[in-house]
Amino acid sequence: MGPESRHGIAQALRPLADRQPDPKKAAAVLGKLTTPPISILVLSVPVPGHPVPKWEQELSAGAVCMNLEHAAAAFGFSTSWITDWYSYDTEAVALFGVHEGEQIAGFIHIGTVTEAPLERVRPDVAALTTYLP
Repeated sequence: MGPESRHGIAQALRPLADRQPDPKKAAAVLGKLTTPPISILVLSVPVPGHPVPKWEQELSAGAVCMNLEHAAAAFGFSTSWITDWYSYDTEAVALFGVHEGEQIAGFIHIGTVTEAPLERVRPDVAALTTYLP
């Protein structure tokens, strides 16, 4: 495995950020790895040939992410569940010790918010909801 700290991994990711479509933004988001007091990497590790279908195994990794967020909130902390470019770049995931057949379900960053989070356009839930008679 590569660097042994979040700062070390962020440093190792900097050269890889230059290959991204928006290198400046790719380098800037590396701060997400180093700023929070706690970061938890959740991997999806489907077991081939398991009676539980691969898709359900992958969904369970997402459930882990959501449950970590709920647990942290229950203790009064704020969380951010993200992936970002370094979750999909082959060389980048190797720095996190991700092996073939595994994928990053998310980074759960836990801490105390010091400023309001940036908002983004959200889907229109009403337009996506169907009611059955």
